[in-house]
Amino acid sequence: MKLDEDLLLLLNNFFSGIKRVRDHSEPSLSYPEMEYNWGKKKMAFYTPYIDLKDKIILDAVCGLGGKTVLYAENGCKSIIGIDMDENHINYAREFSIKKGVSNAAFMTGNLSTLPFESSTFDIIFLDDVVEHLRRPILIKALAECKRVIKVDGKICLEFPPWTSPFAAHLSINVPWCHLIFPQETLINLTRRMNPKPRLGKLSVIEHFLELNHITIEEFKDIIKKLDFKVINHELVMLNNIKTFRYVPFFNKFLTSRVVAVLSKSMEGGSLVDIPPFLLFEGSS
Repeated sequence: MKLDEDLLLLLNNFFSGIKRVRDHSEPSLSYPEMEYNWGKKKMAFYTPYIDLKDKIILDAVCGLGGKTVLYAENGCKSIIGIDMDENHINYAREFSIKKGVSNAAFMTGNLSTLPFESSTFDIIFLDDVVEHLRRPILIKALAECKRVIKVDGKICLEFPPWTSPFAAHLSINVPWCHLIFPQETLINLTRRMNPKPRLGKLSVIEHFLELNHITIEEFKDIIKKLDFKVINHELVMLNNIKTFRYVPFFNKFLTSRVVAVLSKSMEGGSLVDIPPFLLFEGSS
């Protein structure tokens, strides 16, 4: 096992030049600023299908509020950021004050029992959430989101599937390390690297252990069983190289993010109506 750790450390040093997503160990408010900037990229996934102007929005599992504040600045009537972690909510409130937004509010809450009436929201964002919820909770959470959106509302979500190169959410630079090395090796090396504490309640290792290892196919099955209407379902490929979508078998390992826009309205087709190659390979 020590040999595995040494090999992983050697590979990690080799890949150290790869630009990676930084973790929650940044000083207060630097991570919300990064979330804010990430939100601009995430909005690009959704803008062909939604308009934030004058909308009532829920940012489900809002993290430290960076993306919530960005959405608030883009013309929505109001937005609520909800998260189970009180530390996250405190940072989010602080960040919203810093940015001077008046149409954003934050609260602690559980996605599996959302404290809102049915048909409350025009849009719900679920950014980097799907991979963190155990399957029974994920199913309840998605069903709750479907309940609280309006009849023509949209649920916008994106997440890295377990086959994604950096799905482990660790400060280890080795692509697919979670598929190549045993879990124990990843945890032991993370301890050796001595990461700084995250800003939330969970440690870096706890954050890794909560991941549900969801695959692209499993996600498709879940939204089919919950009878969502699919407005868009797209795979964002590694380095945004779209031709990777057409590499049989390996395309799932070359997928960086799964992006979906869902609805309970009659607009858009069901999964059954959409050609399988579009569901897997993504739209152009």
